[in-house]
Amino acid sequence: MNWGFFSAALSSASLAEVLALAQSLGVRQLELGCGGYSGEAHCPRLALLHQPAQRRRWQQQIRAAGCEVGALACHVNPLHPDPALASLHRQQLDQAVELAATLAVPTLVTFSGVGGQAGVPNWPVVGWPYEYADYCQRVWQQALIPFWQDLSQKAERLGVRLALELHGGFLVHSPGTLLALRQACGPALGANLDPSHLWWQGIDPIQAVDLLGEALFHVHLKDWQADPALQARWGLLDGRDERLGPRSWRFCLPGEGHDAGFWRAFLGALQTRQYRGLLSLEHEAAGMAPEAGIRQGLGWLMSLK
Repeated sequence: MNWGFFSAALSSASLAEVLALAQSLGVRQLELGCGGYSGEAHCPRLALLHQPAQRRRWQQQIRAAGCEVGALACHVNPLHPDPALASLHRQQLDQAVELAATLAVPTLVTFSGVGGQAGVPNWPVVGWPYEYADYCQRVWQQALIPFWQDLSQKAERLGVRLALELHGGFLVHSPGTLLALRQACGPALGANLDPSHLWWQGIDPIQAVDLLGEALFHVHLKDWQADPALQARWGLLDGRDERLGPRSWRFCLPGEGHDAGFWRAFLGALQTRQYRGLLSLEHEAAGMAPEAGIRQGLGWLMSLK
């Protein structure tokens, strides 16, 4: 098991502090944000890409701690309906692919993107009235597939795998949507599977592992829990702003939403499928400090027999 964690939650900590945490947990692999929504607190994209001396110092610091970078993350929306944002996000993503190749990091994690109108994203989640289905087909054919065909070809030339996170709000959000885009774009494009984003869509994460097979490039470890009373009132398509109060579901530490039985089965399914990528704990549990959450969540998972 290639245990590690995603450092984005530790944006206020230095790289030295992140490495010290990894050492104390006995893990060697890290997932580092290098732009977009992921931030770049521990992996300054342009400096590492264009300043060889700084890149060498950065690499030496990581090696000296007995660690390595298992994946980079640049979560963006390259299809954003605001042209300025779309251009910025595409530029950051293109640079992130080049950085991953320069650093010999095998996997780059990101989002597929979603379009919209008048600068506002529009995520179609139903097929009727048929305006929704027609819009979805149009944006796939005219925007999503052409963009990812081009970037996948570049990534393949550079030896980088693109792991699209199956995340609500984006056109690729399920095993089916990922596999359809992969068929159109080639083998350099695969999935980042985070169970917490699948449960509320009604998708079994263990079945998702089987469906994805060799297209599974990366795994985020995060749990999910619904509130029955709020679910009864709002359903699981609860688009209210979580900053203003609790929604019908929340992200939580592994073991808080689903017990050890599920997590053993999930990890076992990954082993059966011979998954060799990073198992990266992503801390998004509200009310717990990031370092404490990473320690508790990863420690609990690593203790499972």
